[in-house]
Amino acid sequence: MLKEYNLDAEDEKIIDELDNLFGVIQNKEVLKNMVMYSKLREDNEVKFGNYNIIIRNDSSYSLLKDFLNVCAKLFIKNNIIPNDKICFLKRKSNSGTLDMLIDTDASIIVINERKVYMDYEKEIDSLKKLMKTFKDKIFIFEDTNYCEGQTDAVLGNLASWRMTIEKISLDDKIMYCRNMFDENQMKYKKQGLRDFADQPFWKVKNNVMQLIIENKANGNNYINSEMLKKKAEKVNKNIRRKRNIKIEKQNAKEELDELIGLTGIKEEISKILNYIKLNKERGKMPTLHMCFTGNPGTGKTSVARIIGKLFSEEKILSGNGEFVEIHGRDLVAKYVGWTAQNVHDIVEKAIGGVLFIDEAYSLISERKGGFEDEAIATLIKEMEDHREEVCIILAGYTEEMKELLKENPGFESRIQFTINFPDYTEEELYEIFTELCKKEKYRLSNNCKEILLENFRKAKEQECFGNGRYVRNIFEKIKFEQADRIVKANSKNINIITKQDIQNTLNLVRTNSRETRRVIGF
Repeated sequence: MLKEYNLDAEDEKIIDELDNLFGVIQNKEVLKNMVMYSKLREDNEVKFGNYNIIIRNDSSYSLLKDFLNVCAKLFIKNNIIPNDKICFLKRKSNSGTLDMLIDTDASIIVINERKVYMDYEKEIDSLKKLMKTFKDKIFIFEDTNYCEGQTDAVLGNLASWRMTIEKISLDDKIMYCRNMFDENQMKYKKQGLRDFADQPFWKVKNNVMQLIIENKANGNNYINSEMLKKKAEKVNKNIRRKRNIKIEKQNAKEELDELIGLTGIKEEISKILNYIKLNKERGKMPTLHMCFTGNPGTGKTSVARIIGKLFSEEKILSGNGEFVEIHGRDLVAKYVGWTAQNVHDIVEKAIGGVLFIDEAYSLISERKGGFEDEAIATLIKEMEDHREEVCIILAGYTEEMKELLKENPGFESRIQFTINFPDYTEEELYEIFTELCKKEKYRLSNNCKEILLENFRKAKEQECFGNGRYVRNIFEKIKFEQADRIVKANSKNINIITKQDIQNTLNLVRTNSRETRRVIGF
């Protein structure tokens, strides 16, 4: 009988510390797998890989060290490293190789991947020697360029694990404020919290601390809207000016125009906007709620984000284009009496912006009177109560969404606009692919277009075709094949995708598809 490997309560407790950090919670499963890997490796059950990690850091705040402190605690507990010392590797000079004079007592060595590209061959050779010298240390490659293909091509064979640190959103900052006020037993006004938190995170933390200290010192445990407003008005004027300049460079209408394809959708959004603006001038604001139907990957989420910005810029909604995205099942709570409050809290988070409910048809229940029915009834009430304060968009497959709207007749009067998103043409899919290449600084060789177009034509014949999602999935697989070729050939053309990279990927996809069908059908 095979031995089972499980995390103990202490492991779970350490990993749960990620809940107190923003932008890193998605790494929980990777950390759990690393612990499992350490146990398997200790028992000689696996003979591959290492503990080195590429961390794609997309945050503008210094979260990396806080995140690594939690990782170190877990690694020490599982005897992977002896201590929690972290060394950030630096250069001797701009022209020199990586500084070999590291802190030898440190267990974790952090290297920003931009340092590796100054002199590619010397740097990789220097890294390999460094890693060979210090086999007992964990090397962290911080990717701040967020260019996955290029980083994996250069460093992929040196690190076995991938993690991410995401941007801190406005909702995260609001949650931080609430947690701090609640922990310090401070009462506060929710209405002014969004504007108060809409500033750089370091300012949010500083202002929260000041508010708590000032009020506690005066024997006051209540923070009113005026206090929040006063602090919010002190936001750095230069930051606001830069933000306004950025908005002027590309407003929401320009973003919508830049989306590939969707000609009919763009025209419909323009008509909807004109209709709302005219009715608002007449003093009769219409309901803003919408229903998006169509196959996955057809741009529903992208358009919903832009609608939030459009409504903000046109002063239709009071927010700054806030966008809250959830799955339909997120509205349903686990216990009796919890669902209604859960729906209310989610809608409240989106006040002033857009609440996008993907796969909303998952609320259809097989039996009457379930939590799903309660979620639908509460959602319809919230749509009415906040009809001028939030735009709620239900999205999903066309036929399934029709069934959802039949579940409760209240939907008909609350949903003002229904937009159907058609599948992309193969030419549009190719354009999406080339845009992904540009974004990550890849270049296609001249003979790639036809093979991609042919693949997209055949893929479109599949039921529930993934459209843009399918293109992104293929793109990620092609990057993987390209990186493997680059490393094996020791090539310096790390940004070129060849026809052979694409052909190898498509052959592998077809093989896996046939094997899956054989397994399912015996």
